[in-house]
Amino acid sequence: MTLTRQRFITWLEIVLWIVLGYSLLLVFAGTTAGSLFAWLGFGPADSIDSSEVRDYLRLPYMGLGAVMAGWSALMIQIVRGPLKEGSSWAWTVLVQSLSLWFVLDTAMSVVLGHPMHAIFNIPFAVALGLPLF
Repeated sequence: MTLTRQRFITWLEIVLWIVLGYSLLLVFAGTTAGSLFAWLGFGPADSIDSSEVRDYLRLPYMGLGAVMAGWSALMIQIVRGPLKEGSSWAWTVLVQSLSLWFVLDTAMSVVLGHPMHAIFNIPFAVALGLPLF
């Protein structure tokens, strides 16, 4: 099986649909998202972990999911249209957007003492970045 441009575009689209699904999970299942985040090591510290804190954290999880859903839906449209048609601006916009997310989110995670979250970014960066390069 040869890795053609079309296969990379299909791969990118599939990964983006997965990200969109994950984003919608954050929005519509905020409690589940909180459990997932806690399992990955970046939930509330034991000293403040209470039902009130978990209820409050649903807002940022849901807000994060909404932003990610919009971001991934836009990227899907760019991949399905301009990128597939060979537009160079589409590639540039996707690479810049992904790079900005990865650098900011990963650096913030490390600076704030959440290396597990930074590590969590790597598979997403590879899955989304590899087909663009």
